[in-house]
Amino acid sequence: MEIVIIEDEVQTAWDLQNSIQQLRPDCKVVATLDSVEAGLEWFTHNDQPDLIFSDIQLGDGLAFEILQEVKLTCPVIFCTAYEEYALRAFQNNGVDYLLKPIKQESLKKSLDKFNLLKNPKNNNNSLLLQDLMGEITKNLKSYKSTFLVSFRDRMIPVNSNDIIFFKITDDAVELSTKSNDRYRLPYSLDHIESTVDPKLFYRANRQYLISYHAIKEVENYFDRKLLIKIAQHNADHIIVSKAKSADFLKWLENR
Repeated sequence: MEIVIIEDEVQTAWDLQNSIQQLRPDCKVVATLDSVEAGLEWFTHNDQPDLIFSDIQLGDGLAFEILQEVKLTCPVIFCTAYEEYALRAFQNNGVDYLLKPIKQESLKKSLDKFNLLKNPKNNNNSLLLQDLMGEITKNLKSYKSTFLVSFRDRMIPVNSNDIIFFKITDDAVELSTKSNDRYRLPYSLDHIESTVDPKLFYRANRQYLISYHAIKEVENYFDRKLLIKIAQHNADHIIVSKAKSADFLKWLENR
């Protein structure tokens, strides 16, 4: 059986690989990937393995981005230090998530459950695996937590919590941070909107996608529009149209 490990902590990946091979000597770890970027690259050029062990929070985003981009159909056992990522789907379909630090006993149980799923005597095997992946994509939407920006021949990771807004400027999209840094991105604003958490970012108008954490106050403006004032000094004031005002206020209150 071929296995791929997606894990950005080298020691954790090494320990997991050793534990798997101790429990299942017939298993072969064909790749260890440490980022979303590496995952996308590998799965684009290689066949899918029989099973994936994957961390959730990677240095450049969430592992769910890989699942969505390359449409993986093989089962996944997620490994995480955060209980909020637990999915009922894993319990219902017999493939668990593992909480870090991973215990040998828990790993063995997960492998046993996977073997039960792939057992040819189980007539519902293919349906169970399809349901598992369906529940993953349905119940846990992956949102981009980090943007890798280029600046003077360097690559800089910018956490989404440090972003005050995305703005269309001169036919390009610009990212602005709490520390007043600005970086250009090679994506459209529509694409960025589809990748960030809608509870944290709101499309105020055609030009701006704004962070909740950046909003200082909101004022009534001309013709029933709204004026958003940003907490950062000298930051832009952003206008929300009359048509979107009610929706924006609802988002601001109920996010």
